[in-house]
Amino acid sequence: MNFTLLLSRFVRLAAVAMVSCLVVCPAVWAGQYAKGKLIPEVQLKNGTVLHDVTVVAVGSSSVVAKWDGGKGAIAFSQLPPEMRNDLAPPAPVAAPVSPVPAAAAIDPAAASAELPTDIKLTNGFVMHRSTIKRWDANSVLVSYPGGVVSVRFSNMAPEQRVIFEARKDEELARQSKEDANVSTSDDTASHEEEARRAKEAEEKDEADKKAEQIRDGISFHYLVKGMSKEDVKQAYGRPVDDHGDVFLYPSRGHDKFGNSADRSLTFQDGQLTGWRDQRDGEPDGAVQH
Repeated sequence: MNFTLLLSRFVRLAAVAMVSCLVVCPAVWAGQYAKGKLIPEVQLKNGTVLHDVTVVAVGSSSVVAKWDGGKGAIAFSQLPPEMRNDLAPPAPVAAPVSPVPAAAAIDPAAASAELPTDIKLTNGFVMHRSTIKRWDANSVLVSYPGGVVSVRFSNMAPEQRVIFEARKDEELARQSKEDANVSTSDDTASHEEEARRAKEAEEKDEADKKAEQIRDGISFHYLVKGMSKEDVKQAYGRPVDDHGDVFLYPSRGHDKFGNSADRSLTFQDGQLTGWRDQRDGEPDGAVQH
């Protein structure tokens, strides 16, 4: 076989091999991250590692996938380059028409928009049924079925981030006012509690002093205002006349002239309120205690 024939066969074989590689190899590589195919492990750009991943839908800027322990949307920007290249839809062919104007920027007047209850993060995770518990300059404290976490504005999806940033100043001002009201209310309640305790302590001290005076009156047989009827009987003996709220003790007192006088004791609500010393027919000499 001459040299020319050998060279011709070699060229034909090389051409067939190149065509086979162009046809077969890309198909095999593309199939590695195809939609609906189980991917053992995917490491996102933010460091999160997902296991047993299956892509169920492909959008213009993200994919919807499920993995071991969860499911949700994942932005193309978070995917590994080879996976993004396999799954990203082909760029649309520009139509031969006038250029399409750029999308308008999100209106900062989003300050009047409702806060989203499904908060989307840049890594594709969605916090469903969310409520804001606390505002900060660069983040919010979010409560959702998965727990309570702090979320920075920079980690929110752009279309939601602008709403939070637009509402931030208003919410911080409202929160500061509420905190001040709570602090004032707490201070007022604290002062009222201190005053109540001081009054109770003072009343108890007065009651203790009165009880001691009454005990001394009973022991040394003299009258003390505030005594009960039984206390009076123990201190002074049984009255000659008992008219309910008036006890009469003849010749147990002295009028203002120093003469022996009858003593009349008066009670109200069962307690001794005072007594009067007076001689019969001589009201001008009476002494009121």
